[in-house]
Amino acid sequence: MTSKPTWINIALITAVVAFIGWAGASLSAQQQKAQDVSQWTASTHDGTNFPLVGRHRTVECRECHLNLVFEGTPTTCEACHWERRQDDRYQLRLGAHCGDCHTPHTWKNVAPNKWNHAAETGFPLEGIHRTLDCVDCHGDSGFVPGSVGCFSCHEEDYLEAREPDHAAAGFPTQCQLCHHGSSRWEGAVFSHDFFVLNGQHRLALCSDCHVDGKFSGLPTDCVSCHIQDFNSAQDPDHQSLGFPTDCEICHGTGALTWNNAWFSHGFFALRGEHKAALCSDCHVDGQFEGLSQECAACHLADYQATEEPDHEAAGFPLDCAICHGTQYRTWEGGAFEHDDFVLKGQHRLALCLDCHADGIYEGRPSDCVSCHLADYNSATDPNHSQLGFPTDCESCHGDKAQTWEDAEFSHDAFVLNGQHKLAACSDCHVAGGAGISSACVSCHLSDYQNAIDPDHELLGFPTECEACHGTSAQTWEGASFDHNSIWPLQGAHTSLDCSQCHVSGTNLPRTCYGCHTDDYNATTNPDHQIAEFPTDCELCHFPNHILWTQAVFDHQFPITSGKHVQFDCTECHLTANYREFACIECHAHNRTRMANKHKNVTGYVYASVNCYACHPNGRE
Repeated sequence: MTSKPTWINIALITAVVAFIGWAGASLSAQQQKAQDVSQWTASTHDGTNFPLVGRHRTVECRECHLNLVFEGTPTTCEACHWERRQDDRYQLRLGAHCGDCHTPHTWKNVAPNKWNHAAETGFPLEGIHRTLDCVDCHGDSGFVPGSVGCFSCHEEDYLEAREPDHAAAGFPTQCQLCHHGSSRWEGAVFSHDFFVLNGQHRLALCSDCHVDGKFSGLPTDCVSCHIQDFNSAQDPDHQSLGFPTDCEICHGTGALTWNNAWFSHGFFALRGEHKAALCSDCHVDGQFEGLSQECAACHLADYQATEEPDHEAAGFPLDCAICHGTQYRTWEGGAFEHDDFVLKGQHRLALCLDCHADGIYEGRPSDCVSCHLADYNSATDPNHSQLGFPTDCESCHGDKAQTWEDAEFSHDAFVLNGQHKLAACSDCHVAGGAGISSACVSCHLSDYQNAIDPDHELLGFPTECEACHGTSAQTWEGASFDHNSIWPLQGAHTSLDCSQCHVSGTNLPRTCYGCHTDDYNATTNPDHQIAEFPTDCELCHFPNHILWTQAVFDHQFPITSGKHVQFDCTECHLTANYREFACIECHAHNRTRMANKHKNVTGYVYASVNCYACHPNGRE
């Protein structure tokens, strides 16, 4: 018989069921979380306080979050990487601050921006040093500061070097002088600045010059090494000719063989025939020092033997180079630079003796007349002497002329135009050539006085002939006066003869009234005098009018409509005085009625002037 369950049994069953449910639920949550983590990517971490960069982005979550525990995971390098690298020799000496040198990208290479060897130690890593491990230099002795000199690490390499033997040769222990930046010992390059290597020296081995391993205290002059070459030279014999022992003067330092010698004869430049001469042609008996550079020192016999011309008799200077230069191959190429008297035209074709017939070359005058006075005196077309022509022949004949007939005088003092260009010199220069006035009237006064169309003298025309006739005219009839420059001609004035205005002379008034006073006084329609019209005729009679009746008066009367437009002047101006006008004669009003109507108007008068004063527009 089964007993009824007690409340204890019920509670126990309930607890068991609850535990089973909780356990099932807990297992399900863990499975769900594991399933969720498997879906995560590196980017999922970007929202946390430890974003994944570098190698961290490729690491499995379980490697950092053991048993998928996410809460409380440390974020420092040392927390994860200390326990795992307890035997790391770097860590034992440098401590556990990974971030001082490393970045999350790789452990192998120290980040340059994290550890700068040059800035921190004063020793930049170059060449082979860049590929070494730290311990290759620092060993197991720690990273304590030490010497940064090459020799402190490479003493053994220095002592074992045999090609060349560094120790025996006394090479300096500053390895970087030759091996600087090298990736291997064989890449050494020595800067031979104290004795620059050129030409054959660049191809020589160190031992060719540095015999027996001697590198210090060697001389740098050529002859110290090449005295035997100097003594044995035969073409030419350097020793017997007393050549200097400064080999580089002729052989330079860039030559590959002795045969490339070239002597710079700068103290006496070799040109022309001198370039083809042998050294011994000038340096007789091997004399190279103390020779004169004067031409005559070598060529005095040539100077004295010359007959065409006779240099010695003519007193030619001994400076042969003046005529023969230094570039000529033969004496026949002589050419004297006639600088003190430049030869042009016919002078270039003349022989020396044509001018220097007496053999005198010094102190000769350079003015033309000294040689050509006879030509001047005998000239008849024109007669130079009679006309007082200047004796400066070149002023007309120039210095390039081939014949006397090529003369051409530059008449700059009085430019020849028109008829003047066709005139002969004697037409103007009747009594001589100098001191003639350039004013037209000085030659053409009779033409001025005889002119009757118009009569220049009667009308008081100016004597500046060129004002009307110009200077380019071929005849007097070509005169043309520009009246606009003085008083512009318009309207009826353009068809008048000069004499119609210029009746008594040239000093005419510049105003219309000055000439037209009679016209003003004689006018009756309207009477200008009585009306007191202004004398500025052009106010009504414009200058371009042909007739007086074309006058236009600008009437400032304000009423411009109705019958006023058609009225004659006399319909309002009842008297000859145009300052008076009548309104009430046309606009008649009862005087009594107007008086009553204006009884309140101060100063009212029944008169036309008063009407106009108050009613200028015809309105109340």
